[in-house]
Formats: sequence, C-alpha cells, structure tokens
Amino acid sequence: MDLQSFEKIVKNENTAKKFLLHFCWKNHQRFCPKCRSRRIYTLQGGRRRCGRCAYTFHDFSQRFINNGNITCQQWLRLIKLFELEVPTGRMAEQLSVSYNTAYKSVTTLRMAILAHSLDASLIIRSIEGLGFGKSGKFHLDVSSKVGGRMPVFGIVERGPHVFADLIPELDEDNIVHFKMNFHLKTASLGKIIYTDQFKQYSALLVGGSRLSATYNIKHADKGLFIDSSKGFWSYSKEWFRRLKGISPRNFPLYIKELEFRYNHRTQDIFPILAKYLCDLVPDFED
Repeated sequence: MDLQSFEKIVKNENTAKKFLLHFCWKNHQRFCPKCRSRRIYTLQGGRRRCGRCAYTFHDFSQRFINNGNITCQQWLRLIKLFELEVPTGRMAEQLSVSYNTAYKSVTTLRMAILAHSLDASLIIRSIEGLGFGKSGKFHLDVSSKVGGRMPVFGIVERGPHVFADLIPELDEDNIVHFKMNFHLKTASLGKIIYTDQFKQYSALLVGGSRLSATYNIKHADKGLFIDSSKGFWSYSKEWFRRLKGISPRNFPLYIKELEFRYNHRTQDIFPILAKYLCDLVPDFED
C-alpha cells in the first residue's frame, strides 16, 4: 500500500475501523462467530446477540485482532511497521505503547500468519505452549519454562515458492546424531543451525540456542547445498542473523513469517496481513 492510501485509512479511528471491518464481514453481513447463524439482533454499545445460541459478540469477537488492547489506527500502523520489518522496541516507541503491548500485538500477527500456513494444524498440535482455543483466543505460554523438543523444519523450494515443513519425528538430538554418525554437514547462521540436503529437503533448520550450548560441536562445515542457492536461502540470510534467543514456542512463528514474506515478496503484503488479522481464530482442537 502506498503512503497516500495508507494515510487516508489511518486518518481517524472511524476510517481505520471501516477499513478493517470490510475484511471481517463480506458485504457487511454479520453472523454469529460461534454457530454461524444469521439470526442476530443488536444490543447497546455496538454488541450483538445470536438468536440461535444466545452468544453475545462484537465486530471483532473471536478474531485475531481481538487479542490485544490497541486501537484500529494502532493496528494498521503496527501492520505497516511489521511490513517494513521495524524492530519491536522501535514499534513500541512509534505507537506510544509499552514494549509488552507491542510484543503481544506482533505475536498476534505472527500467530495469524502461522494459522494460514499449510501445516498449521500439525505445528499447533506438536509445539508445547502454543495453541488456539475454542473461545477464539490463542495462547503462547511465555510464563512457563522454555522446555520441550526444539522443532525441526525442512526446506522445500518449488519454483518461486518455498515450504518450511515441520518434521515432527525429528528434533535437535537427531541433527547431532546424523552429523556424528552419518556425516551430515551442518553450519550456523545467527541462532539457526542448518544442514546439507536431507531426503527431499534442501536443508533442515533448527533453532541453535540450546543446540550449541548442550553439545560441544562446531557447526561450520563448508559446501552445503543450500549455500549455493540463490532463492530462499539467499533471501533469508540477513533475516536469520538478526534472530535473538529462540525457544521451541517462538521458532515456528519466525520460520512461518519468513516463509510468508518470501512467498509474497512480489506482492503488497499490507492488505494480506490485515485480512489475516481480521480472520476468525481457527479451532485446531477438534
């Protein structure tokens, strides 16, 4: 989105909300986000109640945008800053909010991106402390200790697109096993450990924070297949170097964000991110 168009939609809170609402309700037709019934009636304060299941809701209920305490104008400005890859601390300054508020909002956007990935259901079921609830809320349990298996992703490139697939049967121990016993080459890039070709994958990726600390092994092999790639890996290198502190919960969010950015690198991602943010939170628990 060009700057003039952006300034028009963030002119005031009403224009910002109107822009976001058109992603929520096709042709302005409301329905109950819980049972999908259109038998609803209006209450005071802009709320509505379903005549079928009696669920009371507002325009953003059970949508990603409802996970946060910032205004519509702030959401749109955050999307623009996210699009430009502005660091979270700088976002907080620009939006005049606390760092925690900015971090939660950025995490909301990343969770929305994850939810739209092809292997979202598998990731949600596999990563401890990461999930979506039936209430329309997601949870990223940052209060618990960082434990659990570090997820491994395999990189597959098909033409102009890349797929970072979770491989649930592998973890960081497997990477070390393959390196020590089957001479699988490994190298590091920032906080990421990556490997040479493995089966159908051009590389395996794993967060290296704990891997490097636990095993006294150098990941500095040369001549890995992906290092000669001019596609995804060339696009990703500087991005991976900037990652600081990787947990099993956050790693999938970073990888799926980068997958999204690469696959939409020739598109205007602002309206796509706005749509993702306004979508209903899916229920992966069934």
